[in-house]
Amino acid sequence: MKIKAVKRETGKKAAKQVRNENKIPSILYGGGAEPVPLEIDYSEFYHYYKESLGHQSFIFLQIGKKECRCLVRDMQIDPVTREIVHLDFQEVTAGQKLDVEVPVVTLGDAPGIKEGGILDTGVRDLQIRCMPKDLPDAIEIDVSELQIGDSIHIEDIQQKYPDVEFLQPSNTTLVSVLVPKMEVEEPEEEEELLEGEEGAEEKSAEVSEKESE
Repeated sequence: MKIKAVKRETGKKAAKQVRNENKIPSILYGGGAEPVPLEIDYSEFYHYYKESLGHQSFIFLQIGKKECRCLVRDMQIDPVTREIVHLDFQEVTAGQKLDVEVPVVTLGDAPGIKEGGILDTGVRDLQIRCMPKDLPDAIEIDVSELQIGDSIHIEDIQQKYPDVEFLQPSNTTLVSVLVPKMEVEEPEEEEELLEGEEGAEEKSAEVSEKESE
């Protein structure tokens, strides 16, 4: 997707003015040059953001006559309004490896879930390093054979992505089917309480008998 970007002034006051104009203050890194402060249209970027949810994809910034192929490096969101307040872009240079975060996506239905197990996605995003041409939209994990107690780790999927270097330990758990938690049996608690009450009554009865003697 292509989005028009314009160079902007820096500083808090300038950034506030950019947001008031329904634009997003941004900055572009990479390309062997100094970081470039930019502003982009909010609605244009939000359209790209919705389209790219769940996968990693390139975005083309049109800065004057120059077009830059980029990735979103960081996105700041207001905790109250949930609006995007700042963006960091990383320019992608041909022949240079990327360090980037990609989402983890599960495929299929785990048999262990039908038996009462709970699917636990331990990692939702993975840090990887690869050439731009080898960048996957997402790391896909097939869970269709997982039984209760089974797990899939990074080392189990490395063969599927031979051109990708995973930056987390190879034994990192990506997804598991957990044993269902046992529900607390309230009758047992009630039984213990009754036993305690019965014991107290017996002791009270013994004391009464001694007093009557």
